[in-house]
Amino acid sequence: MSLFRLVEWVTHTIPKTSAILNASFFQDREQLVVGGEDGQIMILDPGNREDCNHVLVTAQTKYPVQQMASDKFLPAMENILAVLSPTKLTYYKVNFANPEDKHASLDEIFSHSFQISAWNMCVIPIEEATPQILVQSIDCKLSLFQGDQCVFSNIPLRALQPGPIGYCQTTQTLFVANNGFLAAIKFSLMSSGSQKKINFDWSFNLGDTAIHMEVTEGSKPTTIILCRRHVSAFNSSGSVVWQIRLEAVGMAMVLYRSLLINNTQFNRLIIATSDDTLLIFQDNKLVWNCSSQMSPVALLVCSYNKSYENTITMMATSGKIVVGYLGTEPSLYKVPEDKVIVNYADRMEQFKALELKIKESDAAGGGIKKKEGIQMTLTCGEIGKRTIEPNAASNAPYCNLLVEFSELHNVSKLQINIDSECACPSKQIVLNVPSSKSTSSIEIPFYVGSKTPPSSNRVTITAHCTFSQLSISKVIDLPFKVLFEDTQVDRNAKYKVTIDTNTSVLPLNTLFSEFESENPQAIGFSLHGSESTVSIFAASKSNRYRIQSEHISLLQIASRELVRRISEASKETQIGGTIPFEYMQELLENINELEVKKKEESKIIDCRTKEVRAIESLSLNSCKTGNMGNLTALDALFDKSYRELLDSMDSYNSLHNKIESEKIALSKFFIKVFTTFPVSESLFQLAADLSKLSKVETILKGSFWENTKQSLRERLRWACRTERGNEMKMIEKLCEHSPKELPKIREEEEEATE
Repeated sequence: MSLFRLVEWVTHTIPKTSAILNASFFQDREQLVVGGEDGQIMILDPGNREDCNHVLVTAQTKYPVQQMASDKFLPAMENILAVLSPTKLTYYKVNFANPEDKHASLDEIFSHSFQISAWNMCVIPIEEATPQILVQSIDCKLSLFQGDQCVFSNIPLRALQPGPIGYCQTTQTLFVANNGFLAAIKFSLMSSGSQKKINFDWSFNLGDTAIHMEVTEGSKPTTIILCRRHVSAFNSSGSVVWQIRLEAVGMAMVLYRSLLINNTQFNRLIIATSDDTLLIFQDNKLVWNCSSQMSPVALLVCSYNKSYENTITMMATSGKIVVGYLGTEPSLYKVPEDKVIVNYADRMEQFKALELKIKESDAAGGGIKKKEGIQMTLTCGEIGKRTIEPNAASNAPYCNLLVEFSELHNVSKLQINIDSECACPSKQIVLNVPSSKSTSSIEIPFYVGSKTPPSSNRVTITAHCTFSQLSISKVIDLPFKVLFEDTQVDRNAKYKVTIDTNTSVLPLNTLFSEFESENPQAIGFSLHGSESTVSIFAASKSNRYRIQSEHISLLQIASRELVRRISEASKETQIGGTIPFEYMQELLENINELEVKKKEESKIIDCRTKEVRAIESLSLNSCKTGNMGNLTALDALFDKSYRELLDSMDSYNSLHNKIESEKIALSKFFIKVFTTFPVSESLFQLAADLSKLSKVETILKGSFWENTKQSLRERLRWACRTERGNEMKMIEKLCEHSPKELPKIREEEEEATE
């Protein structure tokens, strides 16, 4: 938007304003005529400095005002105002009691009635005769009026949507812009009445809706059309002279002639756009732009008195009328005289003294402490024997998590969100903070839920203050005993993870001292409220730990907890393992097999659906024809087919759920079991972390298959850059690639030549 703006001179707000016109009725200067949708006609005199009201006359008519024109439409009569309404064309006479009178009257002379609603009009000037008025109806028919006579009426145009019309006196051509086309018509053929079906001299497809038309006279007459997104200029033969593409929707346009620059070679026009901007062009060259601070729907360039010539008059849809001018106001700012003489030597001494005080304050511990916002600490309390919460598993213990807040300045309410797979009374809590305190705390119990068994003991607490927009988030791991209790070991479990170490194994009863186990080489855990178990074994000869379970989710928790405790007991221990490709292979085979069955079930559902629709069609035809004898057989057949369709849909949904569960098992299999790497969330991330032990960088990681709608094969083909092999081969290939090291090149000294 331009930095310049229109300077307002006169402003009026007249509700329901629909049209404006500049006309000269007295004192050889222009006045402003305003017409409204309610039929009110008001003549203003903005150039009159003595009267701030500027109103010369106000008249109320019975019909809404669409368009107005002022000229010598009747012989021997001046100050004639022609007003177009949907059903009438009315002529008014503006009468003044004396030439110096500041008030006038508006008297109706006569009118022409229409059977079809009028759309717009234009003035047809005629040499040595009174001007004529051409009216276009809403169904694109033309009628010509001269004074109180109707020259012709209802001559149809080949169009459905009316648009702007204009007349060029130099070439005696009528221009119409209906249906998005600009067409030229010889006015002599039309006014003679000999041609009922009008033929165009030429036409041009504007490609947009025409809004306004201006026609210039002279040796090179030009027709300028304002459309919604462009402005086009045409010569008398229909050729495009120039075009302007608008960045915003065009709203209004006006041509003007400068009194200082008397050059008719160029057309000067002002265009108002929907982004409250006025664009001033010299033909298609932009010479100025400014902000209008409104979206005008009508523009005029008027000279209301000698002091303010070529002022711009704008009208908005709200009824606001602004008369203003372009330019800049003189700057009233005056640089103050500084009579104070600055002693720079004294200022330097003052700065040194202040710096010394700051250093002394910092040395004494009185430095300014930066505001850090809300502070939060998480502390796990003692483990209770059994919780009484309704959503807890049977006989499940609980652990109270103490959440303490500090630095709660100007905080009255905290929104606490909890992210955890362990259950708690509520995942969202609102904590009210007293106005007199800057600290607060709350205890939240966590336990194993009765619906979904947890696969992690991690808890994330996030607190947010809506008023101050301050947030804080902390993460803590719940004690292992909150999730598990000791039980018998299971050596025949299906899934296992082997962890290698470079030191001798540690006794398991020492690592898990809170459980009542005396066996140093084997320990079993059972999830509270379920029969799911996980077992950990220690092999002294091979320095390995083995974790076994029938449930993959339990392997995640036990693996991470075991690695954490080994690292805390012996920080120098190095941990490693092998990539479990066999589990990936098994899951991929199950997914592929289920996908094949799912496609077969989909085909069966299509067949059953067609069968049911065919039976319904037969039943409807029988009801229409009145053949009711076979309805019993059709009903039995429909019942059988419908039951088979429901069974097929149940089988399809069951297969779909199995496939999704297998995908989840593949995507979220293991949590990272090595302390040297960050926590992983999938088998792919586990494979990537294990590959790093062999110095292999792979694209396969935890987020490899997340947030994508591709199938696993499509994703692997993209990563491997090949279409050969099955999914398992591609996974193994990704885990085998390693960056090749360039051979060490050293520069040898050349032997000296003898």
